Amino acid sequence: MGLCKTAWGQKNSWVWCSVAWRCPSFSDDRLLSQCQNWQCDKDKRLAQQTILKEGITIKEKSMAALLVLLTALIFVSVGNADNRILDLKCAPAYGEVGKTTKISCSFKSTSVDQDININAVSVLKRGQENPVFSFSNKIGTEDSRFKLPSVNNPSLELVNTTVSDEGEYNYQIVTSRGMVTDRSFRIGVTAKYHEPTTISWPEKIEEGGSVDLYCNASGGYPAGSIQWFDNTNTDWTKNATLKTTEGEDKLVQLSSKLTFKKIDLNWVPFRCVVLNSKFVRETESTFHLKITGVDTGSSVTVSVVLMVTGIIVVAVLMGLLFRRRRIQQGRRPSAQPILRASAVRTTLNTDEEDDENEDGNEAKAEGQIGECFRKATTEQDT
Repeated sequence: MGLCKTAWGQKNSWVWCSVAWRCPSFSDDRLLSQCQNWQCDKDKRLAQQTILKEGITIKEKSMAALLVLLTALIFVSVGNADNRILDLKCAPAYGEVGKTTKISCSFKSTSVDQDININAVSVLKRGQENPVFSFSNKIGTEDSRFKLPSVNNPSLELVNTTVSDEGEYNYQIVTSRGMVTDRSFRIGVTAKYHEPTTISWPEKIEEGGSVDLYCNASGGYPAGSIQWFDNTNTDWTKNATLKTTEGEDKLVQLSSKLTFKKIDLNWVPFRCVVLNSKFVRETESTFHLKITGVDTGSSVTVSVVLMVTGIIVVAVLMGLLFRRRRIQQGRRPSAQPILRASAVRTTLNTDEEDDENEDGNEAKAEGQIGECFRKATTEQDT
């Protein structure tokens, strides 16, 4: 048996025993002062190695020191608690994507006359090994989106919330009056859907023809649904198919397809209504279809013509009525005591001629009005 012939602590180093068989050294983080009692058996296999007790690793020393400090901190905190009970309560938090989520927490203690100062905190999301947020000596580490606004209040804030933040969290706190462990809270996340977009295939359809209507809404969470309604508020959702797609950011896109083998133009326009996961309306879009063979401009022209014709008819009738009243007022007895018979006859003849002319004018006006209505009707049918 003999001592090692090479220094310990060198990476991939080798040592030799007295019979010249090679023996692998320890890992590079071993700091050894000496080695002894190496033995090589006759079958060229290594035997046991005896090392000194002081030969321990730096990592082991660091872990031991950390455990000592943590134990001391716990004992100091518990010692300052004066045997009072300290508890923590956190309410479920609900956040929206892109906004700040507030996690409301509060201490519960048998004594309220003493201030509680927070020395350190640790937030660990369940299912993960490392904390998402740590706070010690007024310095926060890990995820910078987490904030501890006050060292006297255990409530937290999460800035720029994402869907991946949803889940259960364990919360540990070291205070001036004790240590709180094994407390938890939950964060729920939602996102509102954008206004839906609508298309049809084919783009232009005919009365009684087939058509597929599409409605797409994106940017929401959790998965919602889409409803279809026509202009009579009839629900067509049961005839539609819905597809949900999750993106890399876990936001959901909704795609709904409504198929008609024979479309009725009396159902137009349609409404595409987007509901969230709780079946509450978030947004909607009105779908105006493009109909082949229907000229909306000509229909507007016909409506204008009918309106103008109606105004003219009313004006003509009012004028004729006003003129007839004036003529009737002119036929009343004269205030003069004596009228010559010839003058009376002349006046009567003139009145009769005026009546005949008036009747002719009325007949002519009625004929023109009738002709206008026939033309308007012909244009509308065309």
